[in-house]
Amino acid sequence: MSSTTSFDLHLQSTESTAERSRNIAKSDHETAVVSPEMEERKGHFVKDTPGGLTKRQIIMANKQKQRYRHSNRDGAEKRIQNQGDNKKQTNGDSSPSAENVISISQSEETRKFNSSSAEIPYSKSDDIHGIKEAQKQLDKYGFIVNMDSNGHVYEYEADEDVPTFAQMKRVEGRERKWNIMIQSWEVTAVRRRKQLLKRVRKGIPDNSRENAWKLLARTAAFKKASNVTYDALVRKNLESAFQGEDKTDDMLMRSDSLANSNSFLATQETIERDIHRTYPRHHLFHQDISSNPDDSKNLLESRDGNHGRSIPPHLEAPLDSQEEMHKLYKDAKGGQAALRRVLRAYSVNDRDVGYCQGMNFIAGMFLTIVSEEEAFWLLVSVMKESPCRMRGLFGEGMKETHQVLYIAEKLTYQFLPKLAKHMERQSIHITMYATQWLLTVYTSSFKFDLVTRVWDCFLAEGWKIVYRVMLALLHNSQSTLIALGFEDILAHFRDLPKSTDGNAIMEVALRIPLRRRHLAKYEKEYARQAN
Repeated sequence: MSSTTSFDLHLQSTESTAERSRNIAKSDHETAVVSPEMEERKGHFVKDTPGGLTKRQIIMANKQKQRYRHSNRDGAEKRIQNQGDNKKQTNGDSSPSAENVISISQSEETRKFNSSSAEIPYSKSDDIHGIKEAQKQLDKYGFIVNMDSNGHVYEYEADEDVPTFAQMKRVEGRERKWNIMIQSWEVTAVRRRKQLLKRVRKGIPDNSRENAWKLLARTAAFKKASNVTYDALVRKNLESAFQGEDKTDDMLMRSDSLANSNSFLATQETIERDIHRTYPRHHLFHQDISSNPDDSKNLLESRDGNHGRSIPPHLEAPLDSQEEMHKLYKDAKGGQAALRRVLRAYSVNDRDVGYCQGMNFIAGMFLTIVSEEEAFWLLVSVMKESPCRMRGLFGEGMKETHQVLYIAEKLTYQFLPKLAKHMERQSIHITMYATQWLLTVYTSSFKFDLVTRVWDCFLAEGWKIVYRVMLALLHNSQSTLIALGFEDILAHFRDLPKSTDGNAIMEVALRIPLRRRHLAKYEKEYARQAN
């Protein structure tokens, strides 16, 4: 009797629970009323309003929004294409110059990227293997932040880093001071040298960096003193790739044939390989193609296996074809095309050095700050003139590279003796981690919040800041490195650039009591040992 009663009670409980569930579902269905404003109208969706939709309806609405977003983007793409076709028909063959397209001034860059991220509209050039990519999100230096390790851009909504009112006022004040210094540069560089260095070490404002770098490097003086223009060097490189020595220009070609030189051919091939490795995450160099992909392929790829030329054989004969090819080569758009011209022009201008790996990062970094021609003259300046004088690092035998590494090792023992001894016990030599840092002055691997600050000081006062930053990087990692073995130390150095805070490192670097007499002492020691 009791067991039957218990079963009946359980059955009644189950039935009452089911009834309550049906009532709740019915209630939910009755309350899930979508207002007319919520309905789809002409392909548009209105945001959900409170108290209307069930969870399933919200999911369906989101899917429909996603479909509409993609269809709307494709429609916008077609409209942009049609507008471009109409412009071509209206304007004929008129097109902006390569310098205007490729070389964006730093002030324009800053306005473009004044927030922590910016969007680039989707275009057909973003379609890889038929898969349309998301919009590129850029940091203020122009690097794509929503790119995975395979180079694919993914959907990403960056949080805007909106500066405070106090920060904006501080930046405006520093820009005013720099504008005054730039306008009276002759007085600033000579009579107010200490004030200039003090402000350089604080970091040049983004809006002022382009003009400040050109003045610090004296690019105008180099252009004026040079017997050859940048355009002539670009043309000379192309003509050499076509048919050999141009006997009408002995100053450029000297007495021997540039085009038939093995070193010239090897230089062109090395430049071509390194161009595609230079800042692939920067929007100037990412998936770069010219306006005519077929012509671009002819220009960029080596088509003559025996001679290593980058010019297709069928364009070698008539002068008219060469003129057309020169125009195509000179006007090719994009960061990679500009970098190619800069590096090849320098290899013609300085044949003793030609090109060496590492120069591509320096020239590429310049292109993100200044115009193409100014980037070339900046490269000439830092290679040949004080206070940078980098030419010896890339010349035959790379003799000065050994000197720089010797000084860096001695400074490590002087300022960080405990770490230096631990590295020696673990058989870690300075060449295993610092060569790339010093040879490219941090441009090859570190983020631009550090790179730009280092180069502000490097252009103004030379190598002291390079060693200081190296010591600061080691100082901040000292407690970690001392606890690690050989393999873990090398792994730490591989990951270090990604986690480095540029401004924090600069604060530590500028507090290190490194003096020029220290550098002079170790330079003399190295010279005695070398002799």
